[in-house]
Amino acid sequence: MEESGKTTLHITMFGGFSIQYGDREIVLGRNTTAKFVQLLQLVWLYGDRGLSKSQIVRELYDVDDLSNPNNSFNNLLFQTRRQMVAAGLPKEDYVVRRNKLYLPDPEVPLDIDTQCFERLIGQAQAAEDPKEKNDYYSKALEIYRGELLPESATQSWVVTESIRMQKLFAEAVRYAGAYAKKAKEYDTMFHIYEKAARIYPDDDWQADQIDALICKEEYQQAYQLYDQTVKLYSEEMGLPPSDQMLENYRKMSQKLTNQESRIGEIQSSLQEDPYTGAYFTTLPGFIDTYRVLERNMERLGYSVFLLLCNLVDYEGKPFVNREKLEARSQTLRQCISSSLRRGDIFTRYSASQYLILLVGSDREGCDVVANRISKKLYSMEGTKAGVRYSNVSLADLSNIK
Repeated sequence: MEESGKTTLHITMFGGFSIQYGDREIVLGRNTTAKFVQLLQLVWLYGDRGLSKSQIVRELYDVDDLSNPNNSFNNLLFQTRRQMVAAGLPKEDYVVRRNKLYLPDPEVPLDIDTQCFERLIGQAQAAEDPKEKNDYYSKALEIYRGELLPESATQSWVVTESIRMQKLFAEAVRYAGAYAKKAKEYDTMFHIYEKAARIYPDDDWQADQIDALICKEEYQQAYQLYDQTVKLYSEEMGLPPSDQMLENYRKMSQKLTNQESRIGEIQSSLQEDPYTGAYFTTLPGFIDTYRVLERNMERLGYSVFLLLCNLVDYEGKPFVNREKLEARSQTLRQCISSSLRRGDIFTRYSASQYLILLVGSDREGCDVVANRISKKLYSMEGTKAGVRYSNVSLADLSNIK
């Protein structure tokens, strides 16, 4: 795009920072977090909203360490213009002052992805026709290539703007995804949610991605993605599956059939890999096992106990430090696995809790198992971690119902 015979600067800030000038990529030195680079990013990000000098200084500097903030800011402006010229760009101001606010230089034609994104979101919000609204949202999603300025993700101003952009992105994903589902454009629906899950894997977009696969009747792929996601949430974040994920699981369970396969092939796919410890399963699998055992206790004549293990710190309190909690939780999982019989079943219920199903056991047996787990945990972690236990018979729970 050309304006008044001048070449446009194309600025990318989603998924990484880059500057394109004509057919050349402009590199502003080796340090992408240099103060003059951050000044440009900040001013370009705010665009016509502008920023005051005090706001810029507050965002870019530790004000308490500055003896002369005005002088530091003026030097930064000078350095910014000099560095842009040194990078092979025209001699312009790039940052100008208007009515006590600092803005992008109007003499420099700019194409900034964040501003294009926000403009399209605004047009989508204003549109009344559903198709027109969806077209704007879809175009906005094409621009959103990743998280805002990931190289500077810890800067407070980036955090604030990143959260704002993420909310607008989620708005676009929800509308465009729902529109595609209603139109039965399931491939489009899948790609929308796949992109969202790739950029923000912790926001449960995988549940919508799985829903798209179910709509496409690709149940095997849906289950594989479900299994991967549940492991991600359970093992890395210590979270149980969301209600939407559990609903997806129920839908898949009803549809996962393979009538053309021979019994031997089916049996082979069901068979567990050789494993010496207790059986670890995802929370939905544990729930299904629990219900099957509950139904068959009386007929088969065996008892089943549910044992809850609560991980605590050396003071007997819940862990506050997330990294320590995750490390001790993984150790507890190893201790549980090696302390149970091969036929026992357990799962991770939350970051600090495990559930165990003890088949053919009693309360004394629960105490023996608990003692065994505690000893193993002590041998591995010393006094750094402990476990609190509680148990209940499935028969007692059934009687309560």
